[in-house]
Amino acid sequence: MNRKLILIITASLLFSYAEAQNRVWTFQQCLDTALQRNISMNQSRLNIELGKITLNLSKASRYPDVSASVRDNVGFGKSINQNTNEYIYETSNSASFGISSGMTIFNGFQISRTILQNKMDLDAVKTDLENIKNQVTLNITTAYLQVLFYYEILKTAKSQAEATAVQVDQTEKMVHAGKLPESNLFTIKSQQATDNLSVVNAQGQLDMARVTLEQLMEIPVEDGFEIQVPELAEPAILLEQTNKEIYSKALLVQPQIAGASIRTQSAMMGIRISESSRWPTINLSSGVNTNYSVYSGSRSSSNFIDDVWNNLGASIGLNLSIPIYSNRQIKSNIERAKVNARSAQLDEQNSKLQLRKTIEQSYTDLRNSIKKYEATQLQISAAELSYKNMERKYNVGMSTAIDYLIEKNNYFQAQSNVIQAKYDCVFKFKILDFYQGKPIQF
Repeated sequence: MNRKLILIITASLLFSYAEAQNRVWTFQQCLDTALQRNISMNQSRLNIELGKITLNLSKASRYPDVSASVRDNVGFGKSINQNTNEYIYETSNSASFGISSGMTIFNGFQISRTILQNKMDLDAVKTDLENIKNQVTLNITTAYLQVLFYYEILKTAKSQAEATAVQVDQTEKMVHAGKLPESNLFTIKSQQATDNLSVVNAQGQLDMARVTLEQLMEIPVEDGFEIQVPELAEPAILLEQTNKEIYSKALLVQPQIAGASIRTQSAMMGIRISESSRWPTINLSSGVNTNYSVYSGSRSSSNFIDDVWNNLGASIGLNLSIPIYSNRQIKSNIERAKVNARSAQLDEQNSKLQLRKTIEQSYTDLRNSIKKYEATQLQISAAELSYKNMERKYNVGMSTAIDYLIEKNNYFQAQSNVIQAKYDCVFKFKILDFYQGKPIQF
């Protein structure tokens, strides 16, 4: 029975491992895995937890604190009898018990303002998490598209190598038939070796792109890692929005802008908190206490509970503290808070400036990518016609191998240019959409 159980568990583990090895990852699965495993995101989540703890602590300062105390004391020699209030020379044992409470009634609104500031700080930390999420998303998008790009490059390289292999067979037959000189065969075989090397290089680039994606996902690198190849629509060739319109939308949705704005508000609240120290502080305190004493030379007719009850006392007090001079501490705190507020304002201004520059750069890059994509479309059309024409001539012995290979390599380069321009356009369109708050999907 145990042996059967072990076999079943082993088979299940092997099946699970094989399933993981054969898994084809979609873009969303890659992204979700990266967002879950990313260390920076997990650290940011911990910062949110710390922010919640700080906020709850500041809220608790509104309420009274309560503490209890117990003290036991043994005295020798001269002491005061706590029952008769007379001096005695006896060994004594006394105990005291008390419960005290206190709360701040007014301290210049520092408590309420601190709570507001901590709420702002917590909201700012939450935007940090969203900002890291955006960075991870962009990194995964870049790596995912790189894998797709090298998939197509490898496919094209294999297609070229297969076409060259066909031409090698064709050239061998023509050389044997005396229609072409043997030098043509040497030239074609040299090109075949070059094409095979291109396949190897493309495969290596694809493997490195996969490794990059796996590392961004924080998973172990596996040879069997594959991604789903989606059907990518042809990139749009028109920009429907201006960079100013994109920037205006990005200001409303980008977390780094919201976070910088919240931190500015928090810093301004810090000024008001530091100014509150100039106000008087009113504290309310109260307490209940009692004691119990026993002396070696006397006998008490009361018991412990009676003594504790008879000695029970209570107190309540109101304390007013007015700041007069604090060795410039209050003034320095206010000045420091104002400097921090100015620094936060500059950070917010810089965040907006960097976002504007990034969008303007991305917009310009996309516009140039569209022009490049249009040019490569024309290039590949012309290169394909020229290549097909030269191939027909070569197959009937009307052109040399060198002329044929020149046109063939031009066609291959045109194919590579189209693929590169296509993915460049797709990526830049996705980036501008992402800055406007649109999710990236494939």
